[in-house]
Amino acid sequence: MYVLIIGGGKVGFNLAYALASDAEEVVVIDRDAGALEKFKELPAVKTVYGDGTDPRVLKDAGVTRAQVVVAATGSDVDNLSVALLARRQFGVGRVIATVNNLKNEWLFTRARGVDFAVTGARIIAQMLQEELSLGELVTLLKLEGGQVSLVEEELSAASGAVGKRLAELNIPRGVLIVAVLREGRVMIPSGETVLAAGDKILALAGTERAHEFEKVLA
Repeated sequence: MYVLIIGGGKVGFNLAYALASDAEEVVVIDRDAGALEKFKELPAVKTVYGDGTDPRVLKDAGVTRAQVVVAATGSDVDNLSVALLARRQFGVGRVIATVNNLKNEWLFTRARGVDFAVTGARIIAQMLQEELSLGELVTLLKLEGGQVSLVEEELSAASGAVGKRLAELNIPRGVLIVAVLREGRVMIPSGETVLAAGDKILALAGTERAHEFEKVLA
């Protein structure tokens, strides 16, 4: 997968670091040459000095073949400009943008080219709220305007689901288990997968079904 990141700040660097360690092809664009210096410690990451809101710079960086564009500059105006260019002019399939000022969050919509808006303060607030309301269930990602979430639940030794096949569980409609993480391995589950204590269950769940899913694994 080719990921094009606009903005070499903390968000851009950490994202590039995570993706490069997974052997993804990553390119970072920044108009500040100094910001790109730190990427020398990430030899797998290519950097481009230039203005990411300039269509010519994006094209030269290979935006037309990027599966994902991430607008992660410190300017909400620039991030929206990148999103619009990536989607409307270059037809990028997935556009993610960071929101620096919560007052501007309402602007980051699909109509403006943004599939998923990331707000640090909002994510922290949601994590705190969900920790209080959902117990051990952790929300990793919200999709479709928050209507669907990617959630994670770690099975304790006391869970009634331990030792059972997935087919035996009364999984609510609107919940799809997509992976089971066990001892560092990722397993694509089937109905015959037997759960064990310590397993981390990843599932897509409609917001209204998250509580029901947690009860099934309690």
